[in-house]
Amino acid sequence: MNTKAILAAVALLTAAGATFAADTNEAAFDQAFRDNTASTLTREQVKAEVIAARKAGLLDINDAYPDPSFMTPRAKNAEVKAQLAAKQNKESSAR
Repeated sequence: MNTKAILAAVALLTAAGATFAADTNEAAFDQAFRDNTASTLTREQVKAEVIAARKAGLLDINDAYPDPSFMTPRAKNAEVKAQLAAKQNKESSAR
């Protein structure tokens, strides 16, 4: 019985060790980010490439990286200005 328990424990530890072993592809992928060589592209070139890729639909859009264009200030149209003026008039007349 004791031998069976020891063999089961060794098998479990071996399986757990194999599960946590480093994947060589993952290690190579991580090493690519540690490369300290200087880029040959300027910041403007990179921005232009990203914009072109977005327009071509080559970049994935998900919840982790939302499109920040909705946060940019926009000019208010006449309807919004009228609503804002009405709200301000209502608040000032209530005082």
